[in-house]
Amino acid sequence: MAALPADRLTPISDPADPRVREYLGLKEGDLFRGLDAQSPHGVFICEGHFVVEHLIHGRHRCRSILVAESKTDTYSDLLAPLPLEVPVYTVAETVMESIVGFKFHRGILAAGSRPAPLTAELTDALIAAAPALVVLEDLTNIDNVGGIFRCVSALAPEGTPIVLSPQCADPLYRKSIRVSMGHALRVPFVTLAPWNTALARIHAAGFDTLALTPDPAATPLREVRIPPSRRIALLLGSEGPGLASDTMAHAIHRVRIPQRAGVDSLNVMVAAAIAMAQSFQ
Repeated sequence: MAALPADRLTPISDPADPRVREYLGLKEGDLFRGLDAQSPHGVFICEGHFVVEHLIHGRHRCRSILVAESKTDTYSDLLAPLPLEVPVYTVAETVMESIVGFKFHRGILAAGSRPAPLTAELTDALIAAAPALVVLEDLTNIDNVGGIFRCVSALAPEGTPIVLSPQCADPLYRKSIRVSMGHALRVPFVTLAPWNTALARIHAAGFDTLALTPDPAATPLREVRIPPSRRIALLLGSEGPGLASDTMAHAIHRVRIPQRAGVDSLNVMVAAAIAMAQSFQ
């Protein structure tokens, strides 16, 4: 493990230094609006080794790295591939705590640039080329959104994007990225608006929609048969209300995961993992 050259590191001693402002306890809304011309669509924050690794080797631009002085040797191999124009800021652990707002044990943070929203044409092209889709309607729980990204990366066909309704939690929220273990930076996603035409666009692209519900009258997932000429779009709603009645009415299949009587519906992330394992494998 070779140490990073000293001239590759930029020491920061003041938590209020403007060079580290995106790490300084800003609300997610502040980051989303963007901080400068380099990231006009906003910024997101990554925490910890594995998540930062996804940023460094992924499709998003890395703006900077913030690392505890005591961890520079630990992370030297991780940071070695960084382009020279990406600054690596080093801070004492007390300064790191002041910046982050709590005792931060992972020792490394990174800031990335949010991509520009896809145009309608690029959105339709992404959906048309997808081997499958996972569609999330109004999932506002950040943990569930992040966890589903991790499930898609593990269980869905390579290149499967996630389609979000406009009311879903942002996959690039810090906690969502962390829960996804960085896979929110790997799995492509797009927000479809207006939502009332989303299913029609998905059907027109050649997908059969499978609306997941705990309703005992729905078809058991294992019994659904999809024509070879069609692809699967798995629809998931928020816990509690589930999918909207209009979405259920327009889905091609209403499906359920058989479970023991008297047990409430599964957590949506767990249900998503089971449904992907049964539908996509």
